[in-house]
This record gives sequence, structure tokens and C-alpha cells, in this order.
Amino acid sequence: MKRENWIKNVNGVTRWLEQEDRGEQGQAIQLSIMLGNNTDDEALMSTYWTAIRSIGSVFDDFPKARKGRESSLPSEVHNNVLSVRSLVHNAFVTMSNPEVILNVILPHGRTGGAYADMDALANYFADKAETALTTGYKSGRWDGTLVENNPQMVAPPVKGEEAQEEE
Repeated sequence: MKRENWIKNVNGVTRWLEQEDRGEQGQAIQLSIMLGNNTDDEALMSTYWTAIRSIGSVFDDFPKARKGRESSLPSEVHNNVLSVRSLVHNAFVTMSNPEVILNVILPHGRTGGAYADMDALANYFADKAETALTTGYKSGRWDGTLVENNPQMVAPPVKGEEAQEEE
């Protein structure tokens, strides 16, 4: 495993570990991360990554390694996007009165039905946050940095107003 892939994968797992106490499995994952960070042997890094994935597989919310095309964002900006995404997800999952929220916050009309649980609702809003930050960065409304874990992004203009501003 190349060092840059190790760093990307481990950053996501580290943020996941910081969210809550994962017990002995969390300690084993932290130890594997430490060992992987201290080696330059790519084969050994792959072995540690396999161990981390195996240990983490007992958790439903264990972060998966990216598959497919890499992010077009610089790695620091991409990590900030993922950090905010995680914060938004956690904010929704930990809301009080989930029954009330799930009864009144419903998917858009084309989908119908309701969210299965707070995790499904949290994933929906986390996805929206990720899309908003990515779009904001690409359009120049966000510089990709965080101030105390908070992105300082300019809201997009109201539709129709951008045409009036150009006149």
C-alpha cells in the first residue's frame, strides 16, 4: 500500500475512532495505525490495513476505503469535507426525540415513504453537507479551511439574482 493511500484511509478511521470509545477493538486498531505509521514497508502497511479493516468490520459504521475515482479536491480540503460530513451525521444521530423527527421529516416527494431510522436521515443530511462543501469549494464560495471545525462558506446567490447582478 502506498503511503498516500495509507494516510487517506487512516485519516478516516482516526476520525471514526474519535467519535466514541470502541473498546478493545478500538485499541487494537489504534495500535495497528501506530505500527503502520512507523514503517516505510508498503507490504507491511497493507498487512496493517488488512488487520484494521478486519477488526473494524464488527462495527456497522466503520468507514470504508474509497472505491472508484479519487476526489478532485486537494487532500486537505477533502479531509475537511469528510470531517464536516461526520460532524453533521453525528449531530443528527444524537438528536433527542428521534420518533418525532422521523415522523415529520420525510424524504422528497419522488421517493415517498419515510426514513428507516435516524442513521438514514443523518446520512441524507451528511450527503447534502458534503455536496454543498464540494460545490462551494469548486465555485469559490469556500476556501476549504475550517475555523474550529466550522467551514466559513458564503451562501450561494438566490436563483435569478445572479442574472440581475450581471446587468
